[in-house]
Amino acid sequence: MEKSYTEKIQIHKANKLAGLHPATKFLVVILYSVCTFVLSSIKLTKIGLPLAIIPWFLVVLVLCAVSGAMKKCIKALKAVAFIALVIFLVQTFIVPGGEVLVRFGFIRICEKGLKTAISLSFLILNIAGIFVWFFQTTENKEIARALEESGLNYKATYVFISSLQMINVLSGNSKTIMNAQRARGVETEGNMLVRAKAFFPTLVPLVLGALIGSEERVLTLEARGFSMEGKKTHLFNLEKSGAEGTMKITAILVTVLIVIGRAALWIL
Repeated sequence: MEKSYTEKIQIHKANKLAGLHPATKFLVVILYSVCTFVLSSIKLTKIGLPLAIIPWFLVVLVLCAVSGAMKKCIKALKAVAFIALVIFLVQTFIVPGGEVLVRFGFIRICEKGLKTAISLSFLILNIAGIFVWFFQTTENKEIARALEESGLNYKATYVFISSLQMINVLSGNSKTIMNAQRARGVETEGNMLVRAKAFFPTLVPLVLGALIGSEERVLTLEARGFSMEGKKTHLFNLEKSGAEGTMKITAILVTVLIVIGRAALWIL
């Protein structure tokens, strides 16, 4: 029997971790971030390096793997890892202060620089990584529906989701325009100057296309009664995977243990 439109737009996820309710996933993100900051405050070794934060990133990799979204997450994680690596190198070799730990000619690694490098780079890697897991396992309409369920105004929800979608829309339109220029014989590859010459002419059609698209979206929303007052109906409904309670308890328990452990180390 053919499915109705309402049945087709529903999201059914076989993976229980990926199918968690967005509110549960966001709780995991918040608690993970709290644990990240707590672990970054633990100083190990004689010079007090925040090494406890380094293996903590394995939790993100485990979540991505168990959710069945490792392939989707790996591209974004590579970009985050590159940024974290740049910050690590800059902080390690440029920031002075404290005892000089290693010296290679004019290059030196100072105690303060190494501490800052590990703390800052792995803070970014962990927090950005857990958000990558959240957005790669949660579709935009799931986030929008969860926000409305939480009581957020539907207009604010639409603005938030539109902002997320606009990045992908503009990126796709930019590629389309560049491909059209390449088909017309415009040189788009080469050194930075050649690419700049090819890039700036794409801005005009890109901006105009965005303006035209926004007008079309406004007309579509008005045709669907977006600005009408009254109770809104929803064709799309969120499903729960059944593992929300277990995940919440686990996340809270791990956070409490880490906080208690940090407090014990501080007292001792």
